[in-house]
Amino acid sequence: MNANTEADLTCRTLYPIVLLHGIGYRDDMLMLNSWGRIPKVLEAAGAQVVQGGLDAWNSHENSALVLKPNIEQVLSQTGSAKVNIIAHSKGGLEARYLISKLDMADKVASLTTVCTPHHGSAVADLVAGDIPDTQNLLSVNFFKRLAQRLGFGAMDILARITGDKSPQAGMAIKQLTRSYLAEFNQQVPDMPGVYYQSYGTLMRRAIDDPVFAATHVLLKRIEGDNDGMVSTNSCQWGRFRGLIGDSNPNRGLSHGDLVDYRGVLLTHFDIPAVYVDIVKDLKQQGF
Repeated sequence: MNANTEADLTCRTLYPIVLLHGIGYRDDMLMLNSWGRIPKVLEAAGAQVVQGGLDAWNSHENSALVLKPNIEQVLSQTGSAKVNIIAHSKGGLEARYLISKLDMADKVASLTTVCTPHHGSAVADLVAGDIPDTQNLLSVNFFKRLAQRLGFGAMDILARITGDKSPQAGMAIKQLTRSYLAEFNQQVPDMPGVYYQSYGTLMRRAIDDPVFAATHVLLKRIEGDNDGMVSTNSCQWGRFRGLIGDSNPNRGLSHGDLVDYRGVLLTHFDIPAVYVDIVKDLKQQGF
């Protein structure tokens, strides 16, 4: 392997980067890889990047129990004392649980959450049955009725077919509701010595991303500005660093955009560059 040049080391942080995905997909899915181009771009800039290896549909507790030995293995292999975690969506909650409840505060230098529903989401409320059907939001109501007809047990079977080891779809959704997260936040405090920061993003119009159009409208009615899955208030935890892409007054970014799910088809914004900037900032802060 050739030695890295100085230009290649802009993202060489003191501690390795662990990427944690959210609900509905995994690191190893061929068609819906959870981070798109992001890991390779970070590695090209000198970062040591590892992905979490979690199920797509599982509880915070189970995911954290899987994550703990995975991180311990990273520490053993790299000789590092700690890791930096960058987590999208539900992954941020699992990381918080890991740090607070599984005695991992001394192994995590920083936690950066991106579009994480720290205070829950009305989308999860709807699917879990906490709020009634919302008229004219067919795609949202479709998922709710599918879950009701098949049962979450059947969803677990489908999740196993696609690669999950021990899915708990019903619990995964319940744990994203606003009522559940209010209790979670009381029971899972931030730990001293760990740097917590958060980012969000904003869909300005439903047409910014047709996949998230219905949920964007739902959340706009109930919670206000949002990324199609998480409101701009719910994504804030620790040191809030702002809304990614907010400088563009005409076009917004969706919840899915922040894991590069549209890739090169998203022409108005460079998603991998966002993570390069995040990791550069972590390096400058000494992490």
